Amino acid sequence: MEIFECIKSRRSKRLFLDKEIPENLIKELLECAISAPSSRNCQPWHFVLVRDKNVKTQLAELKETGNDQHILTAPISIVVCVDINKSPARWIEDGVTAAENILLAAHNAGLGAVYVTGFSTADSKITKEIIKILNLPENLTPVSILPIGYPDPSEKIEEKALSDLNEITHYDKW
Repeated sequence: MEIFECIKSRRSKRLFLDKEIPENLIKELLECAISAPSSRNCQPWHFVLVRDKNVKTQLAELKETGNDQHILTAPISIVVCVDINKSPARWIEDGVTAAENILLAAHNAGLGAVYVTGFSTADSKITKEIIKILNLPENLTPVSILPIGYPDPSEKIEEKALSDLNEITHYDKW
């Protein structure tokens, strides 16, 4: 798929077929993730691949009803984490760039995925629970949970209304 088309056509998918993703494809997604830019090229990423039903259930229970099924039904969720010792000032951005690369690579490969927030700067309860569930070391913080799978064709994806570029683009100054 051409890159502009890939970026513009990617949408969040929340319904998945009961079909495993080949290991070589998961490795390809992770290789795309580590190709993301990071602050000072610190590359602070770590990835937890979640397939275990019990772990998926625990993660899903942290989210509100209606925002939990995709974690339960995806064959895999990739939890994107960052080492805050490697990236003390820009860890959120570093984690998000890796997550976005995974989302785009998944879409390009014919997979569906959705970005689920794994942390909150306003409420650290979810972050602390994810750290506990995944047994993360002190220096790792989860940024996002990415449920990934083959998209269920029955899912209806509404057309995404995008901002008007003329209203949000400014030149040289506001």
